[in-house]
Amino acid sequence: MKKFDLRTPVIYVLSFIIIVLLIILKQQDDLNKELALKEKIEKVETKKEERPHKIFPEVPPPELKGKIGIIIDDFGYRNDEISDGFLNLEAHLTYAIIPGHAHSTSFGEKAVAAGYEVIVHMPMENTGKTYGEEEFVLMTDMDSETIERRVKNSFIQIPTAIGLNNHQGSKASADQHVMSNVARVLKEKKLFFIDSRTTGETIAETTMEVFGVPTARRNVFLDNEDDEEKILKQLMELADRAERSGAAIGIGHVKLKTLHVLEEEIPRLQAKGFVFEFVSKMLH
Repeated sequence: MKKFDLRTPVIYVLSFIIIVLLIILKQQDDLNKELALKEKIEKVETKKEERPHKIFPEVPPPELKGKIGIIIDDFGYRNDEISDGFLNLEAHLTYAIIPGHAHSTSFGEKAVAAGYEVIVHMPMENTGKTYGEEEFVLMTDMDSETIERRVKNSFIQIPTAIGLNNHQGSKASADQHVMSNVARVLKEKKLFFIDSRTTGETIAETTMEVFGVPTARRNVFLDNEDDEEKILKQLMELADRAERSGAAIGIGHVKLKTLHVLEEEIPRLQAKGFVFEFVSKMLH
């Protein structure tokens, strides 16, 4: 009797197993490729969603009509929804803080953290009665040491400030003694001065020029009258000046109606081609 040979069926079984394994590996490889392709497609689609759709033909940006600098005075008194509202305006704005108040230091820190520029709003003597900030106000009968110390102390209290403008000061800003001492401190600290021009007799800007302190002047007051229609009219006057001269600076105050007008009009002016600039970029 012939002996049975087991090698042949074993070979068939092993061959079958190998074929099955190859099929499984092929299917797994196909599945991996399909998953990888699906992942790539999802990534491309996600990028498409993140990328803004272009408008064809593309709309060119508006032609530059002028640069507008806006200073908002009198921060430091309050810490409320009105002062916080100014921290939500989408423009380069400069905020002037009065030293000597509960929120003078903290608001300066908040404003700079939010992307705005901060300057000291320095109290100065008026031709009439001078109110408030007795530890900081600059009076015409003070000696040079006192004036310089008070200016330096204001920057100690508001360390985020990079310049200064005058609060009131219809008498002090017309006084050579006061303004020369202010200029010496600013020159030493490499800071700038904006003349608020609270009097036609001011010599502040010209004194800064003599001492080599970077300076500029206010062109328009926005809100001497707390009325939205009048504030809007003044803002349009500021824009007209910026268009005629290339640049102009306006001063407003921490008032609800001023905030409302700026919230409405800043985007509209930007759409027309006006650029809002920090006043530190508008000096001579």
